[in-house]
Amino acid sequence: MNISLRQDSILAGETAWREIDLSAVASNYRAIRAVVGPTTRILPCLKQDAYGCGAGQVAATLATEGVDSFGVVSIRDALAVRKAVPAAQILMYAGIGPKAVDLVWDLDLTITISGEEDLRRWLLTRVRLRVFVKVDLGFWRAGVAPAGLERLLDLCATEPAITLDGVYAHLSEFGEAGSSAAEQVARLTPILERLKASGRLPATVMVSSSDTMIRHPEFDFDAVDPGALLFGVACPQLGGRDLVTRPALSAIKARIIALKQCDDSLGPSPRLPGYQASMRLAVLGIGWGHGVPRRLAPGSAAIVGGRRVPIVPPAHLEHLRIDVTDVPDIKLGDEAILLGHSGTSRITLPEIAAAWNTDEVGVSCGLRDSLVRCYAAHPSRLNQEKGE
Repeated sequence: MNISLRQDSILAGETAWREIDLSAVASNYRAIRAVVGPTTRILPCLKQDAYGCGAGQVAATLATEGVDSFGVVSIRDALAVRKAVPAAQILMYAGIGPKAVDLVWDLDLTITISGEEDLRRWLLTRVRLRVFVKVDLGFWRAGVAPAGLERLLDLCATEPAITLDGVYAHLSEFGEAGSSAAEQVARLTPILERLKASGRLPATVMVSSSDTMIRHPEFDFDAVDPGALLFGVACPQLGGRDLVTRPALSAIKARIIALKQCDDSLGPSPRLPGYQASMRLAVLGIGWGHGVPRRLAPGSAAIVGGRRVPIVPPAHLEHLRIDVTDVPDIKLGDEAILLGHSGTSRITLPEIAAAWNTDEVGVSCGLRDSLVRCYAAHPSRLNQEKGE
């Protein structure tokens, strides 16, 4: 449910929330468009509810930038995108099966075919389908092996019920443990040349998601499908494209729901890091039920009253403790910042990722639906999403 209200009204009943900067998504898209040029199609990857930013809201934002195609993993995300952008092409990445054919038809989805058996199962539905064929170039995941790609494409092309829109791959993230991007694409290049020479090449060839797009401009081909880069959670690497992005996840905040001066009547302090017999303790209305890890790295911090304060373990389902002994002016109901800034104090996405023992994508995608989203629409208004 989306509700357009003033910020103070929206947040009055919430103990914790995340803030999403949709202008960052739009800015990141424009940065991507600038480096790939005007002729390369951009098919934003909105998997995992648009990296936790809300697939529908993000799709609507990108539609104003001229985007008309999106990639998703789940029917839930497909439904959100279809509601937001009724005319968009929506590519379902590998995973959905023929049992969902009615939803595929109703939502006008383009499906992924990863092999001959996959194709046969879909043909049994006797429904007209738009498809992309996925090829596995060394990721050892979904997709037909290069040796079987031409035959699979030919089978798709000869089936009256199939409209073949393209072929795509996602390149391996194994680093030195796997093949390089160049080695993987080299497995595809001669196949594409044969297909082109015989007039069988699909209209769209796509192999570059965020990491490949940053490091290998030569592999843009007809289209790219950036995800992490679009949400500012993939950093350009040395020697890559000069591309500046900023995180769409701009803040994680929680209210102080309990505040007390500890004393001897509580009994001895727990034999855990951070506890002191006479500390001033604040309890935040956020915990691992919202996506905060149960175990945070030593030295993890929050910001209250413009100052960094220690987080005191452990995290609970709905609560998190902080030591506010050195911040005497705070009061019940004040905001604490787990990600974001206040005054000169700042907790960045890389810092919180390290404290949570993950990476920036892990933070964005690891937040749960119970942590409501507040969208920065313009400086004086926020929109809140409680979930579909």
